[in-house]
Parts: sequence; structure tokens; C-alpha cells
Amino acid sequence: MSKLTCKKCILDSDIPGITINEESGLCQFCENYTPMSSEEKKKYLGIIEDLLKERSGKGEYDVIFALSGGKDSSYGLYKLKKEYPFLNILAVQFDNAFISDTAVANAKKMCEIVGCDYFKLTMEEKLLCDTFRKAAESTNAYSKFARYRASDICNTCISIIKQKLVEQAIIHKAPFIVFAFTSGQAPNPIIDLQVNFIKWSRDIFEKQLQNIGVDDKDESFLLKNEIIKSINKDTTPIMLHPMCLWDYNEDKIVETLIDLGWMPPKINDSNSTNCLLNAFACQNHINKYDIHPYAFDIAGLVRSGDMTREEGLEKLHKELSEPLIEMAAKKLEMDLE
Repeated sequence: MSKLTCKKCILDSDIPGITINEESGLCQFCENYTPMSSEEKKKYLGIIEDLLKERSGKGEYDVIFALSGGKDSSYGLYKLKKEYPFLNILAVQFDNAFISDTAVANAKKMCEIVGCDYFKLTMEEKLLCDTFRKAAESTNAYSKFARYRASDICNTCISIIKQKLVEQAIIHKAPFIVFAFTSGQAPNPIIDLQVNFIKWSRDIFEKQLQNIGVDDKDESFLLKNEIIKSINKDTTPIMLHPMCLWDYNEDKIVETLIDLGWMPPKINDSNSTNCLLNAFACQNHINKYDIHPYAFDIAGLVRSGDMTREEGLEKLHKELSEPLIEMAAKKLEMDLE
């Protein structure tokens, strides 16, 4: 049977688990998709604004913000501070040992522009490289659903970031954690992190690390149990994803950032403007699962109307950078297939 591509998004029948209805020409996700209306978005944004006003000013910081230095997080920080200038923000940039110099400079620049504190979260480089190598060599660390959303390397990296941002929020008594996830990455704009959920998420990630052969006894990657014990059950942080509610246009975002002094990346990667490991992670994932790890995110952006289908297909099929793949493989001490 020849390959069928969804006529609305960019998913095709060659991707494991994807079926295209021959009559409608739609994948199962597009067939069941109901876009969030402008009224619903306004309602969510109203709830977020009320929460921010109600809970801000009570901790050392109001928001712990995940800042990669890439375009989405840089714009997300700028937009957040512009919409809610009263927020006291700590922007945390995770140095995963593959962060580009431009991304670090951009992160610091954006913090200066918006007037927030900057914190670079660093870990032992060898430990990170060993962990990412084990993630690359694994095939069963994450659920099938998680494998659709990101590569095994990226799933490991983002899980570390989430654990450590929750940790920072508890330490600084910050009521909010904000990520710049798009509509393709985070359909739920508000997640209330109850204590049991925080413990469950930590336990899940600990098992996933063990699945790839990492025993994090020092809790370098995991939310430290001692910090979990210190949580006030009445003031657990709320995770917000306002980016999925704002208008999203990649070109306009980059244009706005450049006007502010943000530097376009010098890395040739269509899916990342900050990470030198991303191309290798994508290639590794495609080799293992025959799925491009950005397919579902791009499909989500196309489905929601934030990206045209043509742009999505071009982005999905853009050739991965061989120099970046070779550089990452060398640093991870892995042979290329």
C-alpha cells in the first residue's frame, strides 16, 4: 500500500501508529481535533492573569522560567514580562553540555532586556554525556506516546529540566513555573502540581533513568527527596504554558527578537535555535523508530493553524546537519551508523 499523507497536517501512514482515513484523507488526530476557540483562549488567559496577580509577591520569585536562549523561550520571556510587568522572574538556563555560545549570550541578553535574574544550571559534563549516550543506545526507556513527542535524548534532557525547575520553585517559594511550549507541545495551559503528582513524576523519571542504565543516587538529575519533604502542600507551584494561547508565527517571533538584539543562531538546525545535540538526537530517533521526533509537534502547529502545511512539510523534511551530527557523536564517543 502506498504512503498516504494527512491532507490537513503532515503526518503520514509510514509513521508507526498513524492511520489515514482514505475517505476523509485525515489522520486520526485531525479527525478528532477540535481547535481551541478564541473565546476559550481568552478565558484561559484571564484565569492565568488572575492567578498571577493573586499569588505573586509572596515568594523570593513569582516565576521560575525555563529559558533555553532559543527563539521560543526568548520570545516567551519577553512576552510574559510585557503582558505582566509586575512579575519577579528567575530565568533558568540549563547547560546540557551542548548549549551554543549564541544561546547563552541570547539568554543573558533577554534577561537584561526584561529586567529579570538569570541562573545558569550546570552539571558535570561527563555525567551528562554518559547519560545522553545511554539514552541514545536505549530503545525502551520511554513510553510509546513519549517517543512520539520527542527523541529519547530530548525526553531525558527535558525531564531533567522539569525536575530541577520544580526544585528551584520550591527552594525560592515561587508559585509559578513557566515553559514556552507551543500548541503542538502543550495542549494544557495550566497544570496544578500537587505533591502526589510531583512525587509520581519523580518516581517515573527515576525508573526511566534506570531503564537506560543511569542510577542517579546523588539526585543530580532528580528532584531531591529532601526538597520534596519541605513542600508546603498549600503552596505547591503551578506550571503555566501561556505560549499555546498566544498568537504564534515563527517568522514574526524571530523578527521581533532580532529587533530587540537577539542574535540568530549560527547552527544549521531547522528545529532548534539553541542546542548542538538536537540534530544527532533526531537522527538517532529516526534510525531507531522511523519517526521524526518533531513530527507530532509540527503537526500540532499545522493543525492549530499556527503554521501552514507547506511550512510544516518543509520543516519536517529538511536535511539534518551532518557536521552537527558528527560533532555530537564525537563528544558522546559514539559511532555513527
